[in-house]
Amino acid sequence: MKIANEIPSFLERFDSQKQLTVKTLIDYFEEHAAVYENYFPMHCPKTDERLQMAVDQYDGKIQDIQTISRTLPAIVEQMDTRFQQAFKLNLDCSYVLMVGSFGSNAFVTRDDRRKNFFAVEKLSPKPEHLKVITAHEIGHVTHFALASQEGMDWSTVDWMHGLTTLYTEGAATYLSKKIVPGLPESIYFTYDDLGDPWVKCYEEHKSEVKRRFLEDATGEWDMVKEKEWFRLRGGHYFGYERLGYLLGTDYVEHLVGTLGEEQALTFWHGNDVKKDILAWLEH
Repeated sequence: MKIANEIPSFLERFDSQKQLTVKTLIDYFEEHAAVYENYFPMHCPKTDERLQMAVDQYDGKIQDIQTISRTLPAIVEQMDTRFQQAFKLNLDCSYVLMVGSFGSNAFVTRDDRRKNFFAVEKLSPKPEHLKVITAHEIGHVTHFALASQEGMDWSTVDWMHGLTTLYTEGAATYLSKKIVPGLPESIYFTYDDLGDPWVKCYEEHKSEVKRRFLEDATGEWDMVKEKEWFRLRGGHYFGYERLGYLLGTDYVEHLVGTLGEEQALTFWHGNDVKKDILAWLEH
């Protein structure tokens, strides 16, 4: 396990100036260019407007960023250990802790499915929230590792389709609930204390959510649909974004109840997971 904490160099730049500027922010990104080539543009647009918006918001988040810089490395180590103990996998993960520009808060790269990134400016500093989002990302790594262990042919995966995203996000959320149990349900989806109305909306409209996702999934999948169901810029159908995470968790929990945990988490090896999800959505 390797942890690269790039947050302190941002904090040094922030503390050295009366007012952070876009140029200073760009200098920070360029100092850690190898990190940010994985962040821009896939996980955050790098536009002048975006960078200025980020600069304008850091003052209100700096105390949280300072707290997370101190506490997240130990939490990452703790969660990594829990997964190793639970699944006996030699994950050999690497973790990069960084300050982004208010895009994705955490992700695992597809070309290196054991490298985790945490862009911390949007994260809650509460330890239980940090534990859950860390477990979610290591959950992705574990999900991928279990499939690789079974001989998964990764060239067969349609990474750009929402049915694949539904399965992978559902699996990661299922695993975060297993590794960090006992918290209010909404924390596993929003990683803060503000998600109860979001989960309530899903529970009250579950049949309609399934119907709308099925309708979108049976047509051509595009970025508009991806944003609606899995990105922070969605929420046009029901008023809450990322409802695909809740739907995916329900699907994975259904698989676990039907097949058992091991088979559920490796189901996409040797099975048509997209076809199975479509059949599940219809019921």
